[in-house]
Amino acid sequence: MPDQKIEPPNEKDIENIAMGVVHAGQVIEQALGEDLDGTRSDLALIQRVLDQGLVEREATYTLQAFGLTFGRIFLNEFPDYDWWMVEDEYGRDPAIRYKETTLLVFPMTMISKRVEDGEHVDLNELFDGLAKQLAELIQEGLDGA
Repeated sequence: MPDQKIEPPNEKDIENIAMGVVHAGQVIEQALGEDLDGTRSDLALIQRVLDQGLVEREATYTLQAFGLTFGRIFLNEFPDYDWWMVEDEYGRDPAIRYKETTLLVFPMTMISKRVEDGEHVDLNELFDGLAKQLAELIQEGLDGA
């Protein structure tokens, strides 16, 4: 496995995440006239924009901003997780990390990768699936400890 450095986000990282979430909010506001509030209801708004084809498949920044927003919702629902930065030979990306473990998820690209691959994304299914998968991994880790 390539060398990976995991560290807390610095000011610039936090700013970049925040700017992504703000951008997502602006896209939703323009498209639907609604505001993101960091709760699960944001998933439905992003879903509507995706389903209506209002964001191009090539609009990587916007799709990744939706991913960061997805991450923000996840963190709001699951307080045992937090933003961390993961740096490897490909760059430095925000990840969601469970406590001080190696359990990492990269929400920024979760939506963009699927949309760019032409897949239909069901955000509620993605969200619930992720929560379930992580809960199982944590449980296995605790049982195996």
